Amino acid sequence: MTILKAIKDEKIRDWKKSSIERHDLYNFESKIDYTLEITEKKKTSYLLATYFFIPSSLQINRDSYSKEQFFSDINNRIRFKTPKMSIEGILDELNELSPMTTILKSMKVIEYGKFSSDIITKIQRELCLLADIIKVSLRDQFNYIQNNYNELKKPYHIPDLINNNIESIKKLQRKLELMGNRFLMAQIPIKLRESFQFAGEYISLQIEKWLTRLLKAFEDKVNQEIKISIIELIEKEQEHREHLKSALIILENNNNETFSYQEGIMKKYVQSVLYLEKKKKDPKSQSLEIFYSIAAGVAMFFSLFFGFLILSFLPKYSIPFIIATVVIYMLKDRIKDNIRGVSQKAVGSMFPDQRIDFVDGFNKEKIGKSKEIVNFKNKDKIPPEILRIRRSSNISSIEERGKPEEVILYEKKITLFNNKIKQFHTRRKNISDVIRFNVRGFLRYADDPIQFLSKWNSDKKKIENIPVSKVYHLNLILKLTSFKGKKVNKIYYKKFRVILDQQGIKRVLEPEFHL
Repeated sequence: MTILKAIKDEKIRDWKKSSIERHDLYNFESKIDYTLEITEKKKTSYLLATYFFIPSSLQINRDSYSKEQFFSDINNRIRFKTPKMSIEGILDELNELSPMTTILKSMKVIEYGKFSSDIITKIQRELCLLADIIKVSLRDQFNYIQNNYNELKKPYHIPDLINNNIESIKKLQRKLELMGNRFLMAQIPIKLRESFQFAGEYISLQIEKWLTRLLKAFEDKVNQEIKISIIELIEKEQEHREHLKSALIILENNNNETFSYQEGIMKKYVQSVLYLEKKKKDPKSQSLEIFYSIAAGVAMFFSLFFGFLILSFLPKYSIPFIIATVVIYMLKDRIKDNIRGVSQKAVGSMFPDQRIDFVDGFNKEKIGKSKEIVNFKNKDKIPPEILRIRRSSNISSIEERGKPEEVILYEKKITLFNNKIKQFHTRRKNISDVIRFNVRGFLRYADDPIQFLSKWNSDKKKIENIPVSKVYHLNLILKLTSFKGKKVNKIYYKKFRVILDQQGIKRVLEPEFHL
């Protein structure tokens, strides 16, 4: 079953908002952005259809790979996108959207002796959001300069651009120092001091991290004065964390296990303000229980009916009576099992495999939901445009015969409740869906990653064994349909290729395609 019927005559557009990358040896990660439509509609909906084209040689099929296995291999995390704001915007006291402005205003309430648990929670939330926004601001600015260096260097003076960023970071450091002093007042609860230290250490690490990358990337392109300024800022952050006896310090001649562990804790802490809670529901279980009860009732009815019937014609405790009773008992079980089997198929066609509600952890409000379905699909059931995208990278028309594939379709219907999100959030509106997939289950029957072939070497006049890598191509085609109400708004397509061998993921590519 598909969640929505095929949509015809749609506008086809390239999809720029999706990416897939290798996360580690066995996991690749996809990030899909859902934009909250600014309309009077109560809901914004998206349908994500992901087609997995799996080489048949990996022996993944309906019999060897179940829905339960698929959902154990996939891990979804849904979160708000980090709000975009420059360092100067964060520091602007007139900017009502700046977390720093909100924190300082809330601190005054505590200083006046009017604080409550809600105020403490609000400041903790804003501290986390401040750390997230600063990280993204530093990252985006660095990436912008690096990725557009050749275009920027013609009309602009790059050292001046870098120097402006350095000055903004200096202002940020000074403002954070002043804010830190406010948190040292006796009236401030210890919980808030710890929250500020956590967020402050994380911000310090991000400043050092992105300044180090800036220095490495532009060391030969800026003058000595700018290099010295960058180094001073880096060393200042290192000394700051050393003074705090922070675990976020990279040591020489050390495996830095503590650093890695503590960084993970702090990252999860500051990003907790962005992630939504997931409440899974089993949409099939209640319906199945009803059908199973009906099956038991129908089976019992027939067993009693035929039981009384044979009592009317056969003498009690005779051989024919006993045989007939056994046959009725066998039929009762068959009737019950057959009805249960039909029920499972009927419920499977009417309900999604998985349903999840998205809840804002701070406000405890449901702000969206998703319905997910996964099925193996025959090639003749796949939409023509998906097949065209899959075949667009073929070198010849007969190439497809040499690489038979099984196809899994994973569909996910996302619904966002516009009013609920707008009610509680002025900065966090757009949603990012991070989908991580583990490929271990696909590699159970993979061949050895390195095979050796014999080749005659005409120069050395002898036969040599040459290593040959054995790889598999897992092709994914993503189709994202956005809706305004019940009407199709836009359609986007993306194609990715995950190169696998027996030891895991080697790389992820994004081939070009045409429809």
